[in-house]
Amino acid sequence: MNPEIHTYLQSDSHDFDEGFALFCRYSRNESLMSWIGRKKDMARLLYELKKLDRMNATRTNPFEKRHVVVYNRKPATAVAPVQQTGDSRPQVSFKTYDERRTRRADLPENLQAVYDAIADDYKIRRSHHEKMKAARTDKDRAEFRALLLADEDRISSGWEKIDKYLQSQETSKIEDSFKESTCRSYISKMLRKKELSSDQVEKIRIRVDALKKHGCTLSDEAVKKLQSVGIIY
Repeated sequence: MNPEIHTYLQSDSHDFDEGFALFCRYSRNESLMSWIGRKKDMARLLYELKKLDRMNATRTNPFEKRHVVVYNRKPATAVAPVQQTGDSRPQVSFKTYDERRTRRADLPENLQAVYDAIADDYKIRRSHHEKMKAARTDKDRAEFRALLLADEDRISSGWEKIDKYLQSQETSKIEDSFKESTCRSYISKMLRKKELSSDQVEKIRIRVDALKKHGCTLSDEAVKKLQSVGIIY
């Protein structure tokens, strides 16, 4: 049992930012950090924290380089310290890419412009990050950190627009040619995998929603497996 995580899970209410900060502190799965932070997926966050609690997760090595994505403007919960320097100030490293394989050519013209803007913002964020590391005073570091958070807000907002479009396309595809057997087959196939990407989890969720919408039921075993990957049926 992890005392910090266990205390959070046992509380009457769960603040997403507080829970996400714990997840970033104890998890090594950067893909899930990106997914949960971008989607604000509380169900998946609680599921992953329960796993870490059962595993009695320990704090990651403070001297190990970590890559953490900032998702909101709250300094205490948005950024996790990754390395301690001689002056004891935390040094933060930011991802400079999106781990998915989104293709620009798959997007309509208006979202291609959003995609291009995201690419530019990654470059801007990287520049601000380098300037923050080189800053000589706390005031300068704070100013560049504020710029980093603004950069991340624009990046997250852009990906949210693209995510909504891609999800709507996938949903429309399933709805336009709905076949119960096809949805069940896909879900069963995916749930047999040892590891699922965030994109695969989302595609499972879309097919589960389609089954529910058409009045189809799932076995208790299937429901438990869905819950195990953070999908609430």
